Amino acid sequence: MGSKRPYRGFARIYDQVMSDVPYRAWFDYILNIWSIFGFWPTTVLDLACGTGNMSLLLAKRGFKVTALDASPSMLEVARKKAQVENLDIEFTCQDMRDFSLKFPVEAVISVFDSLNYLLEPDDLRSTFQRVFSALLPGGYFVFDVNTPHRLSSIPKTTTLLEGKNYFVVWRDHWDEKHRWWQVNLTGFIEDDGKWSRFDEIHRERAFPLQDLERWLSEVGFSVEAIFDSCTFKKATPTTCRAYFVARKPIDGAGK
Repeated sequence: MGSKRPYRGFARIYDQVMSDVPYRAWFDYILNIWSIFGFWPTTVLDLACGTGNMSLLLAKRGFKVTALDASPSMLEVARKKAQVENLDIEFTCQDMRDFSLKFPVEAVISVFDSLNYLLEPDDLRSTFQRVFSALLPGGYFVFDVNTPHRLSSIPKTTTLLEGKNYFVVWRDHWDEKHRWWQVNLTGFIEDDGKWSRFDEIHRERAFPLQDLERWLSEVGFSVEAIFDSCTFKKATPTTCRAYFVARKPIDGAGK
């Protein structure tokens, strides 16, 4: 059955399974966030870019995009999509907890709860420090997270997902002991008449929003806002997805 690490076999059908994910709406929302803060970058890092859906939208709008992910399989899909559309995006395979760029960028984004995959406080602190180092002074870091309210309320269910060339058994489970949401995937993909199987485990953990705000501040960020998703209202205890807007001060010294 192979490795159960996430985004290997699933990468092949990710865009089909996630076809209803509102990347375009998230993209427009991030542009609006930049706008209300009087900020318009030219260079952007798409952190944990996956199959590159946000990266492609950014590049089509004229931004110079660097895209980073820890999954070679997801990046392979992203590169092929960019090639088909003749888009110049620099894709790099690195862990977000320990990455570096050739040149700093003006903005960093991360969407679709990618940072929830970081299961320990030190993982988030390390990522925030790396992002801070990757940003030019005055640059913005905008990211979303699933909240504790959201993850802890996901029911224990089993769902069968079916497409033209795949079947996936998706099993949700809230682990009270570890305080994380776990998804066990068993998938079957057909290719030239032959079926292959993959098994993966995905885990997300949500920390209190005030903890994230504190950890961002500790590395030197100024947290400008924490919004309820796709609004400009302050996130509340019942928020399901929150957007953080953090700025690297002009002096850029960090802590």
